[in-house]
Amino acid sequence: MVLKNYRTLTSTQTYDGTASTQTTDLPRDFLIQRILLNFNGTTVLGGTSTLVEDPLLSCVSAIRIKAVGEGSSRTIFDVSGADLYYMNLFDNAFGLDLDNTDTSAATHTQQMGFICDMRINKLDPDDFSVAIPSYLLSTLQLEIEYTTSALGYGTNVTSQSFTCSITLIEGIPEASEDFSGNPLLTVLSKTFNAAASTGEEDFDTFFQVGALVRRSFLKVETSAGARTATQLDDFTIKSGQIPLMSKIKYDANVNKDIQNYRVSETIDGFTIVNGYTFIDFANNRQPFIPTASGLKIDGLSTVGYNVGDLVFTGNFDTASCIITRVQETVEG
Repeated sequence: MVLKNYRTLTSTQTYDGTASTQTTDLPRDFLIQRILLNFNGTTVLGGTSTLVEDPLLSCVSAIRIKAVGEGSSRTIFDVSGADLYYMNLFDNAFGLDLDNTDTSAATHTQQMGFICDMRINKLDPDDFSVAIPSYLLSTLQLEIEYTTSALGYGTNVTSQSFTCSITLIEGIPEASEDFSGNPLLTVLSKTFNAAASTGEEDFDTFFQVGALVRRSFLKVETSAGARTATQLDDFTIKSGQIPLMSKIKYDANVNKDIQNYRVSETIDGFTIVNGYTFIDFANNRQPFIPTASGLKIDGLSTVGYNVGDLVFTGNFDTASCIITRVQETVEG
């Protein structure tokens, strides 16, 4: 029985409105199930601000977890602040702390929060099936990349000052429990630029293959970088010549998300589904399948696949769209 442990690190990160990349060493004692990031601070506006899309969230260009150990050095988590916030919203059916709509000339107290969630079942607080075995690693680091206030918030920003606190939700195994053979969850982003023409386009490298693909969080943007729900008409996914999903209408997939993830299409008057949808290869409400030997994790096995064996085909109504996917993969 894993004993749960909560701790907030003494180390923090600070954001002052300038571009930087900051690294925090994470403790390597136990199983790390979740990393909670809480930003609190102020934004000072010298005049009325015209906001960027996803203001404040966009100040965080990327949140990464980097691990060294067991013969490899790799990034196991790499997601932008905005994409992670909305993934958290879908998984929890409500948004985390966020104050990001201030536009008037004044000093504004604001906050935002993110969860790096290393669980298969996002609704199970006791799921340590793919938690990070930090005690088997020689290095484990949290890296956050920040952009400027102008790119991350909007115009007329005089100054910003935020502190990010880092809280770990961990598991302490009993002496008889061995997690060294547990699978590893990776959560990784990749961005693609569609062709300068409408119609269908194949993306041979859209998915990371070679392991168990659980789901991909899909974001569609215009060529100017604005989230849109109208430029991808439908999509098809083929494994070799076998169609796994055929001509799935984007709007239909969004309606599936609203049902499966229990999210509203609007929250507090803001359209949060716009431009985002999940491609699910697994049942996220029942992610574990009973087998004769125990439980196995649900998903699409791409073990033995080569690049190009799993193809995403988008049918675009508008040219030059930008597509980002955040893929959850289980290795081992």
